[in-house]
Amino acid sequence: MARKLGSAGDIAGEGGSPKKVNLVAALVRGMLVKVALMQLELIKKGAAKTVYQLSSSSDERLNCCSISDDPGLLFLTAEAFVGKGYFKKRIAFHAKGRSGLIRRPECRLTVIVREITPEEKADIARLRVHN
Repeated sequence: MARKLGSAGDIAGEGGSPKKVNLVAALVRGMLVKVALMQLELIKKGAAKTVYQLSSSSDERLNCCSISDDPGLLFLTAEAFVGKGYFKKRIAFHAKGRSGLIRRPECRLTVIVREITPEEKADIARLRVHN
């Protein structure tokens, strides 16, 4: 039985709203890594850059530790989830000695990439033939 390849990438303390990062993470969840990277290049959201960096680094890590020279070896974004971090509080100074409170959100992004199974590869090939 062949060894399963998998890689997990994690970025903690990334600036940005967890809701906005989760929207981008939900987009790439379950996609092939090559397709997900193409989609992320075209998205104009700031969170897409973070997800792109993490997905591409996980893909490169898997490609370099891959044993087989199979050019058809594909990787799948198995999971992409976001955790809410600590919201930093900053002070905004206003006129006449007044001030306001600014909340800077942080989040933790985790992307798990794994090798595609033969059944999933057959399903993709079947869908390509029918489309």
